[in-house]
Amino acid sequence: MAEELSQDDIDSLLNGGDEEESQEKTAEEKPQEEDIEQQPTDENNDEIKPILKEFSNALNTSLEEVLKTLFSLSIVSKFIDLNIKEKDDIQFEDGVFFTCKITVDSQDKTCFAYIKKEFASILSDLMLMGPGEAKEQLEPDDLDALKEMLSQVFGNFQTSFKETLGKDITIEIEDVKEEPVEIEDSKYYTMEFDIAIPNIKNDVIRFLAKQDSMDEIFKEEEPQQEDVPFDEVEDTEIQAEEQTSTRKNAPDNLDIILDIDLDVKIRIGEKQILIKDLLDLREGSIIELEKSIDEPMDILINNKVVAQGIVVVVGGRFGVKITNIDTKEERIKSLGE
Repeated sequence: MAEELSQDDIDSLLNGGDEEESQEKTAEEKPQEEDIEQQPTDENNDEIKPILKEFSNALNTSLEEVLKTLFSLSIVSKFIDLNIKEKDDIQFEDGVFFTCKITVDSQDKTCFAYIKKEFASILSDLMLMGPGEAKEQLEPDDLDALKEMLSQVFGNFQTSFKETLGKDITIEIEDVKEEPVEIEDSKYYTMEFDIAIPNIKNDVIRFLAKQDSMDEIFKEEEPQQEDVPFDEVEDTEIQAEEQTSTRKNAPDNLDIILDIDLDVKIRIGEKQILIKDLLDLREGSIIELEKSIDEPMDILINNKVVAQGIVVVVGGRFGVKITNIDTKEERIKSLGE
């Protein structure tokens, strides 16, 4: 016969069961709560315009392409951060500071770039054909070399940005110095790019610009809808179909001429002289051109100007880094003129 349980035994078992069930429930819920707390959050993500992400990606590509060409090294640039920060959250160490002017659709705004001193000295040494050694003291030649380096990056960037998003954009360096720049009390877009130079160093190049300034020049335009008469709708649709048909056939037609050789010429300048001046020329004579040394060189295809660029040295040979170029449609059109 089974042993009978007292009321106390029954109460004890009932209470114990509740405690175990409660503990099991708590144990099941706890990991879920921890998982929620570990999820990263970005409060500024909704404030960042998509075009600024495209801006950062294009700038990262230009950094890698230009530095590879300048230094003849397998440099890797990695875009690591795009954020919005208050002025008080932005801190600078000793380094080189660039004050730049960014222009989009005739609107000029100020932006900044910053490189830590040691890494800046390595980059400048590479620019001056050195092995990439760090220096304790930066000379004026080092600052000039860094300015030239970033100017070429910005030149490459404006070309790729126009081809990608169809927007004309220029970034010009107005000042380079070792003293920290004075920035206003505002929110700033901050972009960081990790530059890895094999067997030498990797460090960050930072860019920043006021949030309201960048939002203003990259303001999205609302498309305007107009009432179109019904009889014009059919004409518009027919034209659209014809244009689509032309675009589909264009690649096939273009393939026919892709292997044709074209002459590329670089025009550094022009000058008109008299015949008597021509006859007076001798070895050592100097012909002064009308073009300023700061102006880009013209790049001609079949004697038609299709682009501009700046002179660079690549592997002991002269080259021209393109800073501005016509669209593909304009380049094809110029071949038939």
